[in-house]
Formats: sequence, C-alpha cells, structure tokens
Amino acid sequence: MTTTIYDKVNKEVASDTRWSAVLKLSDNKDYIVYVDDCKFEKIADRNKAVLILAGDGRLIAEWKEWWCTSLDKKNLPETSIDQVTAISLLIIDKENNQILFDAGNKKAMYCDVSGSILSVFSGSGDVHAASCWYVNRCAKKSIVSASKLDYNTSNIVKSVEFISGNSNLAEIDYNYSSIVDALLDRGMIMNLQEVKETGFVGVPLNQAQMKEEVEQAFAKGSAVASAPVPGLSHFVWNEERTEKLMEAIDKVKELEEI
Repeated sequence: MTTTIYDKVNKEVASDTRWSAVLKLSDNKDYIVYVDDCKFEKIADRNKAVLILAGDGRLIAEWKEWWCTSLDKKNLPETSIDQVTAISLLIIDKENNQILFDAGNKKAMYCDVSGSILSVFSGSGDVHAASCWYVNRCAKKSIVSASKLDYNTSNIVKSVEFISGNSNLAEIDYNYSSIVDALLDRGMIMNLQEVKETGFVGVPLNQAQMKEEVEQAFAKGSAVASAPVPGLSHFVWNEERTEKLMEAIDKVKELEEI
C-alpha cells in the first residue's frame, strides 16, 4: 500500500509514508492496520544513486541495509518469501538521471516523440499519481493527489531532488522492527469492507478491542508490515534480471569511486 514516483523530467524521486498489514481477525473480518509517521523510509539515498523500494517490509529492511552498507554482489538479499517475489526495486543514477535497474510491477509514462521515459509510478496509487503528474508535472503533488483517491496511500511526501540535493528523508533506518513498533504504538485499524463502502479511516489501534489480537499476530509473524504493490507476486526474477542488477551495482560503484 504505497505510491512511489521517479520523476525523470524534474529529476527527483518521491514516495508516500504509509506502512500497513492486512489481517483476518477472530471475527472473520478483514482489517488493515496502518501507520503514516514511521521514520522507516521507502527511499534509500546514496551519494550518486538512489534506491526506491516497495513490497514486504522484512525484505525491504534487508535490501536497505545491503544498499547502505555493502553493495556486495556475492551477498544479495532475498527477493522472495516462500518462493513468491515480494520486493520491488528501482535504482536510479542521480548524476545522469537514468534508471540503472528495475524489478517489480510499475507503470511508466513515455514521450510519444522521443520514446523516452518521462516518469515511473509504482504501488496501489500508481494510476492516480500518474493522472495527476500528466497534468501538473509535479511528483509531490501527485503523491498527495493519489492519497485522496487511494486509501492505501498517505498524504505525507518524502523526496530526494537530484540537482539541489534537497531531501526530507529521515535518518537511515533499516530495522524492520521500527515499522512494527510504529504500527503497534501509533497505528490505525480499519475494517476493509467499511473503508471500501464509506471511506472510514478507522480508529487508533490503542483504542480498538482487537489490539491484543493484532499484537499477537505480529509477534507470531502471521502479520507482516509492508508497502504492497499489486501484482508483484507474479513478477519473475530470472537470471537475466540478476545480471542487470550486477551491472547496476558496478555502475553505482563506478559513480562513487568505490
């Protein structure tokens, strides 16, 4: 449940901040637990390159740590959970404003004349964000617009601007428990059917009768915090994709003279 954007025209990346988990509780109803003020970002920034992530929070944590501390081609994090693809990645060369690597379901906007990519969108709010960006050419405004139409996207925007270097990302955090702690401490819970029918945003988890049941679900691992991407489980991570990742890693190291 997320919206991310690579705005090639304006040379920046942006994402919302919502982390969530879908649970079926003892009343046999489906719920969403979510939090918008967690400091665990979906964007991981380096000096010359930036990584945008979505999917299973546990894998995102592993990839963020690898991206920030390793870049070891012989020690890549996992890409799947129970043999199902569960991570979406986009690596961008900030210096040259180009995509170095992509894996996972995304939508792209192209220039009809040049055939070149103008922007890339991912997550549950991708279509709404793309529609806004087509009119306004503004990644930040597009995230906010998507949040009004997609209850899975927050209206809080995080971004990195390539030219100015401006960024409002929090200090790097690749500890998955940070997401879970934020969900349990400050999260909201809503009945999935209710929100679809009425737009009801839910109640604070701390005030909900099912709080203890939700806590137990996270403790057992039956509930997982994530930034889901529709259709991601159908994405095939093959040998060719891995080779392209290796090339991207080499390019990042070259850019940063590692």
